[in-house]
Amino acid sequence: MINEKVDALKQQLQDAVDAKEGVENEAQELKDQLDLANRLVNGLSDENARWKNNVVTYKNEKVTMIGDALVSAAFVSYIGPFNSVFRSQLWK
Repeated sequence: MINEKVDALKQQLQDAVDAKEGVENEAQELKDQLDLANRLVNGLSDENARWKNNVVTYKNEKVTMIGDALVSAAFVSYIGPFNSVFRSQLWK
C-alpha cells in the first residue's frame, strides 16, 4: 500500500516535471518567435525610412522627367545619322 502511494507520487512528480519541461520548451519557442518578429519589424522600419526617402526623390524626379526624356530623345535623334564610331565618341 505504501509502495503504491510512493509509486503514484513518483508518477505525479514525473508528470509534473514533464509538463514543466513542455511549458519551458514552449516558452523558449515563443521567445525565439518574438525575437524573430522584433528583428523583422525593426528591419521593416528601416525599409519604411528608405521608402519615404525614395518617395521624396521620385516626386522631385517627376518634375524633371519630361525634360530629361525630351533631351534624351533629341540626343538620340541627333546622333542617329552618324556612323557607329562617331556615335561612340559622342557618348564618351
